[in-house]
Amino acid sequence: MRTDCTLGTLWPMTQTLTYTKITDARAAIADIYDTVSRHLPVDITRENEAPVTVIRKDDLKSLLRSQCTFDPKVLFSKEGQVSIWLENLPVSSQGNSLSDAENALIEALQDYAQTWMEDLKDYPNHQKGWAIPALVRLSENEELHHLLFGNEE
Repeated sequence: MRTDCTLGTLWPMTQTLTYTKITDARAAIADIYDTVSRHLPVDITRENEAPVTVIRKDDLKSLLRSQCTFDPKVLFSKEGQVSIWLENLPVSSQGNSLSDAENALIEALQDYAQTWMEDLKDYPNHQKGWAIPALVRLSENEELHHLLFGNEE
């Protein structure tokens, strides 16, 4: 039995593993994986640092999808160009067709997420904006298309 692993209650009838030493968590990676696979979170704390929680990828994506909403705006020009943008993000695209503009918007959103993870996360006015970049990073193009436009590609 591990001495630094406690079984605590997160919600009624739901238990979570908590590791207070990262070496114990490393030694118990199979237990952590099995626990998380059953949709239960695992908390891991490193000395003098904030704890982290390990959860299933699909559970995190589901949570992020419920919190991140997209309302793309579309403009069709007289010249046949299509422009799409997201008002609350510095993300926009143009294309010769709606499909081209949609695909370009997905690429622009992926570029934004990459820039956020490499640079913007370090700026105080961007630090709380992690949810959209995380959702974008965890999602395939088809999933992003559905999130943005509500239909299958």
